[in-house]
Amino acid sequence: MTDWRPGRQLKLQTENYRLRSLTAKDATDTYVGWWNDPEVQNSLGFEPRQWDTARAAQHIRRFDNRRRFHVGIFPREQELPIGFISIFLEAEQRALTNIVIGNKDYWGRRVVIEVRQTVFDWLFNDMGVFKIYGKVNARNFPSIFNYKAQGFKCEGVLRLHGRGFDGTRHDLLMFGILRDEWQAKRQEEKRQEEKTQEETGQ
Repeated sequence: MTDWRPGRQLKLQTENYRLRSLTAKDATDTYVGWWNDPEVQNSLGFEPRQWDTARAAQHIRRFDNRRRFHVGIFPREQELPIGFISIFLEAEQRALTNIVIGNKDYWGRRVVIEVRQTVFDWLFNDMGVFKIYGKVNARNFPSIFNYKAQGFKCEGVLRLHGRGFDGTRHDLLMFGILRDEWQAKRQEEKRQEEKTQEETGQ
């Protein structure tokens, strides 16, 4: 359980990262750079935004920490985020999430897996969410790998639904996972961890 209350910053921790709701003060050049970086945005299926810090701060203010959360991902000993995860609580106990690792030094380092594990535990166990889903560019193979690794199922394909900064169109894939599926996966992970500890004598 967390001590979060509606309207307050959401704060969570993983083994290697601190998570907290971003504020307008976090609209730094680093943060703005992610929105304007063609490589980062193309992986998401968008064109570079050409934002400045004022526009980025306006975007952050859209999140109320009630139904909409924009949560920075901070390495434990650093003050600048390396990315963020956005959460949108919807009707019928659904949650839409998306995650961006803007600092390319952290690409391929399982940040997404670690962060989403903690966030999804909070959504399913604390917030009573029944289903979490996300959308991904069909060319974003690392994101597709991460969804499948965490037990998500591909529920549909929106054909040629998006367009990258180079003008080419791409499919958009819809991935989802239900609460009982997530909890079963987490229990299996726990059993595997305990088995490994027994085998190694830890």
